[in-house]
Amino acid sequence: MLCQYYIFQIVIPKLIYLLNKQINKQLTFRYDIAKGYVQGEEDTKYLIEQIAGHESISQEINKIMEKNKQDAMKELGLMQRDYPDIVTALKTKQAVQTVLNTASETLEVLKSGGIVDKNEGAKIEKVKMILIKKKQLGTLPSTIAPPTAEELLRNISWLENEKKQIEFIQKKARLLCYDYGDVICEEGEMPQGIHLIISGMTKLYGSSPRYGIDGDVCEPRYPTRMPFTDYLVSGAIIGELNCLTKHEMEYTVTCETAVQTCFISMDDLFEAFDTFLECPSLEYKIWLKLALDITIKTFKENLAYQDWSYKMCTKFPNIYVMDVPTHSKCDIYDENMEDVILVYGSVQDCQVLQPYFAPCILPKTCHQVKTIFTTRDPQTMEPSIKINQSARGNRSVVRYFQFLETSGNIPPLK
Repeated sequence: MLCQYYIFQIVIPKLIYLLNKQINKQLTFRYDIAKGYVQGEEDTKYLIEQIAGHESISQEINKIMEKNKQDAMKELGLMQRDYPDIVTALKTKQAVQTVLNTASETLEVLKSGGIVDKNEGAKIEKVKMILIKKKQLGTLPSTIAPPTAEELLRNISWLENEKKQIEFIQKKARLLCYDYGDVICEEGEMPQGIHLIISGMTKLYGSSPRYGIDGDVCEPRYPTRMPFTDYLVSGAIIGELNCLTKHEMEYTVTCETAVQTCFISMDDLFEAFDTFLECPSLEYKIWLKLALDITIKTFKENLAYQDWSYKMCTKFPNIYVMDVPTHSKCDIYDENMEDVILVYGSVQDCQVLQPYFAPCILPKTCHQVKTIFTTRDPQTMEPSIKINQSARGNRSVVRYFQFLETSGNIPPLK
């Protein structure tokens, strides 16, 4: 009896613990490989476009790489569905690792630039702290409980640390449940609101994003552009840009698993825009978040050989978004400006009359631009970009995402 008691009460629980630990280790390794594969495919795709000698070969390679990347992304999404606690722990560890790596790079830049002396005790202490924290990454728990719907809502970048805005959205939001195969929204229909995915995985497919450019203009410029496909999991948001611009959806969203979303209707969203106009306004923060996403993608495509990630981190405090009103001109590059990225709509260089279509990095030789219309009906372009309570009405859909020099003067946020 004592032997059986020892086996059932002591040995078996320890054995189960060791087996779970080994399974978690294997799943972690599997997720890391898939995540690295997706990143590698994405980075290689941008390099292939620059070094391929023949366009048809480049297109064929891109098709193969895109398919492989989508398969890996689907596998990542299924892993998050089946093992949310393990994936949450892995994402936390990767986020900490990214922050520590950026801190190390910053210290090296300060050291090489002579800003921080090699013998300064403070600098040595910081380096030691970074190294210590990197070693402590191995002690992080292998599983972390996934965030709840309220936690995901609070952690949205454009709601973060804004208690009143979070409470307003919580009162208006609704939890929606979808089964496998259900369609959340379809390409070509008008947006009803935004969806924050709480659990499950969705598939996005449709035409490539046009960023405010009409299809008749976009297709001749990109005749070989492949259809857009992506997989979204917990924490992702669907329909932000379409709600802001009141344009029809450019993709269809279907459920690959059972899905739960937090839904905020367009009426409630625009009511929030009217309610929270203090600087920076809620609408501005959403545009800034979208501009960041578009700019990172644009940098990846155009600055594949440069350290754009470090550039983004160092210039982030001096980034802002601005509108260009309809039928008006705007001065962009000056002594304080480092980069200007067109993130939505189209403009024309006032000097050489060269058109530019989003998303793109405007050349430094371009000092003044004016808006140009590239949709069939200019009156439907963006009916209500609210800058402040007394200045409403139609504004252009041209948006700039600008990096300023650290010493430059940042204009007031709108």
